[in-house]
Amino acid sequence: MPHRQLEGLAPRLETLLGLGFIADQTVFSLSEVWTQLGIDTLIGRQLEPEGFLLAPFLRRSGNGTVTATHPAFQEYFASRLLRTVHGRAAAFDVHESEPVLTEQIRRLLQYFGAQTPAAPPLVLPAGIYVVGPSHRLLLRKVENSVIFDEFPVTVSRYRRFLAAVERWGCAAWDHPDTPAGHSHEPWHERLRNREYFTDPQYDDHPITCISWWSAYAFAWFEGKRLPTSLEWEAAARGADGRLFPWGDTLDLTAVNCADAWSSRPLVTYRAWKEEIDGGGLRDSGPTAVTEHPANVSPFGVREMSGNVWEWTGTVFDAVNSAVVCGGSYDSPYRAVQTSSKALYVRRGCSNAVGFRCVRDAA
Repeated sequence: MPHRQLEGLAPRLETLLGLGFIADQTVFSLSEVWTQLGIDTLIGRQLEPEGFLLAPFLRRSGNGTVTATHPAFQEYFASRLLRTVHGRAAAFDVHESEPVLTEQIRRLLQYFGAQTPAAPPLVLPAGIYVVGPSHRLLLRKVENSVIFDEFPVTVSRYRRFLAAVERWGCAAWDHPDTPAGHSHEPWHERLRNREYFTDPQYDDHPITCISWWSAYAFAWFEGKRLPTSLEWEAAARGADGRLFPWGDTLDLTAVNCADAWSSRPLVTYRAWKEEIDGGGLRDSGPTAVTEHPANVSPFGVREMSGNVWEWTGTVFDAVNSAVVCGGSYDSPYRAVQTSSKALYVRRGCSNAVGFRCVRDAA
């Protein structure tokens, strides 16, 4: 078949084979194939597998049915389908159960690139995004566009909030369920560096040692809110489902994580635990939010991988906990991926947990 004819068939193959794979369909009737691809794909217009111009790619699987000669063929067209906004919408709606996505599809999608609606910097457009870890990839829908803060909230920004609380109180910004007597002051007793909030050299470092209740109140103080964990992940990894904000490549210069502080790669949990127990990470800690310029997402959001975990607005009331995203300075490299999440009790305060804010686009 001439190459130009194949190119002309590509969109129809994406619908038939790509969407089929995502819908967990690997066997197709001959009539279905030729209805989708058109009569021009037949040799002599014979409704037989051997009379199909793409016969090298499809093989007979039963009476009147064919299947791809290799699953990679369908994965290829699935990734091409997911490149487009309309393709992702079709894939999201295709199946009542979860769409079938493989790591190979995600890697191909990252290679091909993906379209997103035109939007200003720092705006996460509404749409369908690939999320989740490599072994459990999902398609999820962000219902409304969101404007992200470029950086996590810093010590100097939080200090202005504390000054406002001292002057006017915090009732106007507190969550309705904030525990009685809760203080928005950082938990100073937990600080590894007791000068973190008093020495101006840390003004551009991320706020830490504050609870979810305080992060919530700060966001309202600035007329914003905490992002959901879905919004956070979509903003970090973009429409192509990348592993890190900058792509899929390993780059220790782009992120503040345990491997960057260690003298050896911490590939396994055991290696990381040995480094922790041996004191190899005793000097690790948050760095300035501007220190890693390569740590930027496709939407221009900075420092989403490593440095500090970030509180989100996704809450599990039954365990009084919220989702934190992104990993931190003492997390191994594998744990600072864009899909990295954990649950942390809302009253918890940690040197490794901060937050950033968002506001809804008009």
